[in-house]
Amino acid sequence: MSRLIIKQGVVLRRVANVEIANHDGSINLALVRSGFNSFGWHWDSTRSDFDTVEYAEPEPKTQRISIHASGRVNFHVTPNHGVNFIPCLLDLTEAVPVVGYVIPSFSALDLAEKIRAGDHIVELEGVFEGALGFEFSAIPFNLPLLEGEIWRFIVEGRYGLACTLFPGSLFSVRHGVPPEAFSLIRPSSLLPEQSIPEDQAFIRFQELMHANQARQALISSTVPEPEHDRIIEEIVRAGRGIQGPNKEGVWEVVCTVPMRIRPELVVHFSDNRYRAELIDMTSLDRRLEKVRVRFKVYDQQAQKWIKRPVEITQAFLDAEL
Repeated sequence: MSRLIIKQGVVLRRVANVEIANHDGSINLALVRSGFNSFGWHWDSTRSDFDTVEYAEPEPKTQRISIHASGRVNFHVTPNHGVNFIPCLLDLTEAVPVVGYVIPSFSALDLAEKIRAGDHIVELEGVFEGALGFEFSAIPFNLPLLEGEIWRFIVEGRYGLACTLFPGSLFSVRHGVPPEAFSLIRPSSLLPEQSIPEDQAFIRFQELMHANQARQALISSTVPEPEHDRIIEEIVRAGRGIQGPNKEGVWEVVCTVPMRIRPELVVHFSDNRYRAELIDMTSLDRRLEKVRVRFKVYDQQAQKWIKRPVEITQAFLDAEL
């Protein structure tokens, strides 16, 4: 996790946390505040007034937005959950605003008392008084710096999230909303629907990671540099095969194309005491059940799950035609 922190004088305050889901490349953004709210306000661009919304139960002040590689943007926020669609993050050619965030003042943010590895600290030049506006945008990796940009977070050298900072509000505050209010601005959806299915975006992100791993291995090898691109292309085309086990003892196979139905995986081991048990993907992410097969290894003699590597002699996907 990386944290965005702004500094004024010797005081450090937290703005946001960013985490990357390593399996599918989605970006999880949290606009961080401690505590809870019992009510809030809601309005849109077509209205001049606003609604006061009373919450059935106190809601966390922290607002969370997930930006998926497919271009699906989920707003897990109060009072209005919702979804926007932007281009697939792997196909971005320009900055696309994802969310705006206005704080009433620097002092209204939570203090950041301990600095951690991975924190990004932005020092405010001069004395900022009044509201500060932040805009988070999805960007391609090679985009020049945006006006007012204070931070960017790049994923697998391909795409990322940039934050710009502007003094003052990003919009006209509705009459009657108190000046101490925090505001989250959700832009209109750029696309009417998702441009690429989640499972296809997952496969493309897995191929990107595979290519980057191959590139890193070739950099430290004796293979001539002009040959790298051709070799990487062949490696990606061949697929990653079976990966694992991870620290939980989970092995994984990623299909090169989505299957028609959820595939089964048949695994044979050099020692027949072992048995592969598939993990039900519907309990994890059903959108990926036709492209991702996961399993654990069970030792039938010792009657326990095995987390260390064991020798696999044969494995194949088994699906009905």
